[in-house]
Amino acid sequence: MNTNGLKMLTPDRRTVLKGVSLGAGAVVLQPFLNALAAEAAGEAPPLRIIFVMQGNGLWPHHIQPKGVDRKKADRLVDLPLADLELPEPIAPLEPFKNRLGIIQKLSHKISGGGDHGKQYGALGCFNWRRGPFGQTIDHALASARPSVIPVVGLGIQPSPEAVIVNTVSAAGPKRPQPMICQPDIAFQSLFGSVAEGNVGKSFQARNKLLDWIRSDIKRVEQALPAMDREKLDIYLDTFEQMRTRQDKVAEMKDRLKANLPMIDKCDGKLMTGRFEGQCAIAAAALASGLTNVVTLDASGVGHATWKELGVQTDGHAIGHMHPDQPERDRLCIPIRKFHAERIADLARRLDAVKEGNGTALDSTLIVWMSDSGEEHHGFCAEWPLVTLGNLGGRLKTAGRFLQFPAYQEGAKETANRTIRNFYLALLHAVGNKRESFGELDRQMPVASQVGPLTEILA
Repeated sequence: MNTNGLKMLTPDRRTVLKGVSLGAGAVVLQPFLNALAAEAAGEAPPLRIIFVMQGNGLWPHHIQPKGVDRKKADRLVDLPLADLELPEPIAPLEPFKNRLGIIQKLSHKISGGGDHGKQYGALGCFNWRRGPFGQTIDHALASARPSVIPVVGLGIQPSPEAVIVNTVSAAGPKRPQPMICQPDIAFQSLFGSVAEGNVGKSFQARNKLLDWIRSDIKRVEQALPAMDREKLDIYLDTFEQMRTRQDKVAEMKDRLKANLPMIDKCDGKLMTGRFEGQCAIAAAALASGLTNVVTLDASGVGHATWKELGVQTDGHAIGHMHPDQPERDRLCIPIRKFHAERIADLARRLDAVKEGNGTALDSTLIVWMSDSGEEHHGFCAEWPLVTLGNLGGRLKTAGRFLQFPAYQEGAKETANRTIRNFYLALLHAVGNKRESFGELDRQMPVASQVGPLTEILA
């Protein structure tokens, strides 16, 4: 039975799929058939989330719709985006305006004030100076929606030689998520099982190496005393997990082939090219089912010079310009528009993947923000957010502009809400109904920080 035949199945499709028996092709085809059977049974597609992190601040006025007063600080402003005009820096998102959400003035001061970035504190709710102090929100969401790879971490760095960095994401205390910075290596790691040539050979070689390492560890284990065996068991478990993941990836061969990203057109020598390549890989990793959560970290290029965009001043110098200096905006807007184009590119790629009665974008949420809040040296009284998608209708962000009351330090009562509330809303949306995540801002009333941001929950 070929793929075209499966697409033409009658209403008895579910029964037919259940009755399909496989011999030698079971390893390759069973996951593919399982996915089709789940669709035939009316099961909802997986919920997917992408975090796109940029450096140097996401300036509030760059995402503020034209004509909307930013000075209204004492009440919630809730307006339909359909009636508003997007500002120039995020104009590339206009085709997705009905799926777009803009959220202003959520605070995130718990991540730490000043400095150039909040690193793990951005996706976590703790001070960035603690390093990978606890689990970040991407991994918390991945735990609620398990997949072959919990979180795919992709980085963009100024240097094309950078391979892996640890920056914004952590599975738990002292467990940073490696961010792969070279699209070629990310492609090999994620799609090597279905790639041809040297990439495919490398995938198979990695499997053989992991098998050899496991057998060698087991051999050594027999010669150790009991207390040392326990330590080695932990080491062995890591390799067991890696090998199991490789097997699961290999089992998804058909689905991986169907969503193989084309990155050969992206110039890896250019920062813009690496960014485009990583977006292609991110969309393919989600569409193929390898993961349900991707963290795309471009915070490392906050200080870089975007010469490819015609900007000859480095990001650090731009960030230190006075906000009233016209040159500041002139230099930054091309950079901001490029980021907006990447968000739109992610959306287009996912919208092209048919799934059930819709597309993969229907079940996805893209969150775009900076790792330093509102400025180059963000003090995080506000942390601007742009979202695209609504997680299959579980969120009410699409087509809305929300501006929350301003942060009031030391106030006994305040209507301001925090990024912590936003993260809790995401957790509730994917089925984890917890009431706390990370730490509390001691300068704010506890009542303002507890529970999810109900205004965005469906």
